[in-house]
Formats: sequence, structure tokens, C-alpha cells
Amino acid sequence: MNDDPLSIATTLGDLRPGEFGDVYVQLVDRQERIGKNGLPYRRLEFRDDRRRVFAMIWNDSQWFEACQDEWKLGQHFKVRAIYHESHRGKELVPRKIRPVNEDDLRQGFDPTRCQPRSVEDPAELWDAALMICQCDIQDESLRQLVTTIYTEQREPLLLAPAALYHHHCYQGGLLEHSLSVAQTVIDLIERHRHQLPPLQDRPTCDLAIAGALLHDVGKLLEIDLVQGGVATSLDGQILGHVLMGRDLVRETGQRLRVSPDLLRRLELIVLTHQDYYADGDYRRPISCEALLVQQADRINSELQRFSAALASPGEGPVIPKDNPFRRAILRGEASPDAEANRQT
Repeated sequence: MNDDPLSIATTLGDLRPGEFGDVYVQLVDRQERIGKNGLPYRRLEFRDDRRRVFAMIWNDSQWFEACQDEWKLGQHFKVRAIYHESHRGKELVPRKIRPVNEDDLRQGFDPTRCQPRSVEDPAELWDAALMICQCDIQDESLRQLVTTIYTEQREPLLLAPAALYHHHCYQGGLLEHSLSVAQTVIDLIERHRHQLPPLQDRPTCDLAIAGALLHDVGKLLEIDLVQGGVATSLDGQILGHVLMGRDLVRETGQRLRVSPDLLRRLELIVLTHQDYYADGDYRRPISCEALLVQQADRINSELQRFSAALASPGEGPVIPKDNPFRRAILRGEASPDAEANRQT
């Protein structure tokens, strides 16, 4: 180990291929596998805010038992390792590894630097969501309901991703997604209200905007934020964010004495914002406001997934099927003007 020059890089995202350094990482996945020799090994995935890598822990490693029995998903580690890139992906080869301790915290270790983050400041996203609530929802009871949930859940909202795998999978992702869905709903209402009488109904519009801001609020309970937002909570595995979000909206609405009719319609938005459950049991929107939120949700989540796929490494106009959509995606080719601009 002393023969390897230590990199000046201070984060996983800074390491270049072949560099050797000390970095802080978060454990986000662990898989038990059997090698060609019939012996077990562990495939781990670590991340910081800019990079995700895998690491192999072989059965003869000094960390083999600890990584299975003691290390927990979401836990943070200090790793001395070499970083490699190959056809297998981005890999860390550990030389030393240990859980983060109090000394690391005193020396400035920040757990949030091990989580991908929204390009937007989550606190500003929270402020923007509350501004929409205050300016665009006319019904006082709905405005109070959204404000109460966002205020009581502010800290988890600042941290929560919108999902673990599919879209907005980073700190502040839930706020970014919810705000975008609300803005899309407002745009759809403004664009179509003169042609579509249902969008001239004020309660329908208020419910759609409130529902957009609250449709995924169950993610705060489904995703285990205590463990760093990398796994699903027990209740989340059993109930899912749709039912948990509906319960949170219902309980808060009843506490604030929101009209039963308005509350029922708002609950319906939460229950039907996805056009299917994981088991294939379809629940389609049966109200105008629910349809608005469902379509705005789909637009935003799919565009974000597409954007992530387009950022995949590689060259050429077509991205292979190894992406979240499991189909080839057209990246396109730079126009001659764009190419000329890059060269000047």
C-alpha cells in the first residue's frame, strides 16, 4: 500500500482512473453472489454526491463477515482505495475501509456530501412551493392544509429524493419534482381554461394545484430517510407511498376541519396520480383535477428519466438499451453550427 501515491483528491467524485486516495462514501446497495469457483462474495455499491461505484468483497477478505453482518445500507464509510474505470463500470478497490466515527465528524465530514443533490437549493424549492400555495390556491382551507404539511415536514422535504431508482433520485428531488408538477398543472390550466369549462371551476383548479404539491408526500414515509434515503421503510414496503400519502393528507385535513367533500377529492388525486400500482392494479383518475395531476406527474418524471438517460456515457447518436427505459434512445448528433462553436 505504501507504494501507491496518495491522490490529492478529497472526494470520490474527484478521483481519476488509476488514482489512489482516501474518500468518504455511503453504502447504497449490497448483493450476495456466488462466483464461478462456487464461493460466495459481496458486490457493494458506494456513492458520494457526484459518483456511484461498485466494490467487490471476496470471501477471503478481512471485511467479508462485517460487510454482511455489521454494515448497514445508508451507513457512511471512510475508504482508502484505488479507482478504476472499465467495461464493467466504475470500481473502487479498497485497501482500507471503516465506518465513519465521531473524529471524522469533528474534522468536517458532512453526510450530505455523500448524497446526490438537486441543482436547485432545496430551501429555495420549499419557499417556491409555499409561494405557489399562497398565490395560486384561493381556497383558504386547502391553502392551510398544504402549508401545514409542508411546514411540519420541512426537514424531511429538504432531504427526500422523489424515488430510489426511477426519477429525481437525489436529495431535494421530491421538492423539485413536486414543484415542477405544480407549475405544469398551472400552465395546463392557463393554456386550456378558455376552451374547457371544467378548468374555469375554481375548486377544481385549487384542488389540482394542492394535489400536485401533495401527490408524492407519502414518499417522506415510504423512503427510510434515517438510513440516508437509500432503502424503503418497513411500512413503505407493506403499504407504499400512495396509501401512506393519502393517510397523511386525510389526517391533516381532518385535524384542520377541511370540508369532507374537498378532502375526499384531494385524497382521490393522491390515490390515482399513478395510473397503476406495482402489482398492476390500475386506478385511473375519475376527476378533472386528478387527471391534470396524473398527466403533469408523468410528463415531469418521464422527462427527468429521459434526461438522465441522455447523460449516459458513450458516443454516437443512439444510446443502447442498457438504460432506465430498456430501449434504444436517440441522442442525436450535434449540428455543424454547434460543433463549430465548440471549436472556436
